[in-house]
Amino acid sequence: MSRTPAHYGGEPIRDEVLGYGSQSITDREKDAVVEALAGDYITRGPTVDEFEERVAELVGVDHAVATTSGTTALQLAGDAAGFGPGDEVITTPLTFVATAYAATHNDATPVFTDVDPHRRTLDPDAVREQVTEDTAGLVPMHYAGHPADIEGLLEVADEHDLTVIWDACHAFGGSWRGEAIGAQRDMAVFSFHPVKNVTTGEGGMVVTDDDELAQRLRRLRSFDMDYDPDSHEDEPWYQVAEGPGYNYNVTDLQAALGLAQLDRLEEFKRRRDEVAERYDEAFAEIDGFRTPPEPLESDPTYHLYAIEVDESFGCGRQEFVNAMHDENIGVQVHYVPLHFHPYFQEEFGYERGQFSATEDVYEGLVSLPLHAEMNDGDIDDVITAVRSLVRHHRE
Repeated sequence: MSRTPAHYGGEPIRDEVLGYGSQSITDREKDAVVEALAGDYITRGPTVDEFEERVAELVGVDHAVATTSGTTALQLAGDAAGFGPGDEVITTPLTFVATAYAATHNDATPVFTDVDPHRRTLDPDAVREQVTEDTAGLVPMHYAGHPADIEGLLEVADEHDLTVIWDACHAFGGSWRGEAIGAQRDMAVFSFHPVKNVTTGEGGMVVTDDDELAQRLRRLRSFDMDYDPDSHEDEPWYQVAEGPGYNYNVTDLQAALGLAQLDRLEEFKRRRDEVAERYDEAFAEIDGFRTPPEPLESDPTYHLYAIEVDESFGCGRQEFVNAMHDENIGVQVHYVPLHFHPYFQEEFGYERGQFSATEDVYEGLVSLPLHAEMNDGDIDDVITAVRSLVRHHRE
């Protein structure tokens, strides 16, 4: 039965807003946090160690270093990599601002490079053209959970001896060629923000197989403090800072929540896959409505279901977003390209029009709701709202 979309005079399909993302918290998580609260440590203690060990095991790496957020994890990774003044760090403009902080927070220069419009991630050919004698590293981002061209980007890194920091904040729980996302060298960063694939409230993680990088990350996380200098045995109070470190320690409370969430990772992935499959089927034949790319040699855990709308759909992105909001469906746009932001324009001279592929993708991007808390009725509402818009513009 045809319905009039709320944006054009009909009734909203929902009474309550359906967010694009949400955490999933059960009694299991609540009990784990309460148990940690009753323990001897509520700041960084043995539960954090256990959480790090579990993540390292899941990813298949030797080391996992927990931090206060994905943002601080990116900063620490850049610092541990040695990024500094005079260095250039190549990254994508189609990301959240924190990705560039691996460079900027370490006084290096972010060098934005265009994306492969199919994957919406860094294009290795474009990266190769941007490498200079000052290039110190790459920070590719696995957009929406879909892996970047890992093989192509590693080839560029090998050609020029570059450190790679994978921004895998969207991709925890996914795999590439049977290997967990994050296991690829040199470092990878995860986020455990509430809308991500698992959550610790706020939190992040750097994973690596490199012993020296891991040691450096742990020192930087905690004030760059040497807690066991040569004289420590005779003077047990004697601890010294060796540089301008940070207090990016997470708590046992967060780690307890994270451990309970890791127990549900397969459940979360299964539900996200189910939502994405329903969307794929429902939207496959709609003109002007590009669904996420087919996985290439990978099994992603999608953080976002990002579509692209163009005028052949019947309306542009702005009208589509406002129409969905009027249905109480909380779509979002990920992201305003970094070279559109005043900070990067004023500080580094970027301007609109520099990255055509990125801007073409951005013009149509919309993230539909996708999270483990969605029930079948929620999915039906999103599908019905989109189809109602299609019929409204084509009748």
